[in-house]
Amino acid sequence: MAETVADTRRLITKPQNLNDAYGPPSNFLEIDVSNPQTVGVGRGRFTTYEIRVKTNLPIFKLKESTVRRRYSDFEWLRSELERESKPYVRMTSKAWSHEWAKNGEKL
Repeated sequence: MAETVADTRRLITKPQNLNDAYGPPSNFLEIDVSNPQTVGVGRGRFTTYEIRVKTNLPIFKLKESTVRRRYSDFEWLRSELERESKPYVRMTSKAWSHEWAKNGEKL
């Protein structure tokens, strides 16, 4: 029977004071999406959402801001984020089937 040994060494860290341990983080970005409101009637009807941002990041001009945006604005943001950051290649189900078939397995 193999014997297991636990590594009980601690990481070397600098001493923390109470502010380091429990104070606010040095950089933060808080985004809150809430308060949906539907406006218009019939085919012209749409929903807007309140977006509140709080940050201390220097790239932002304002430390706090609140705006209302439509769902379509979120769709635009999503497509921009996907376009700008492609860490992976999307594969369709047909491509996956082809990969499984190459490995000799049936689906």
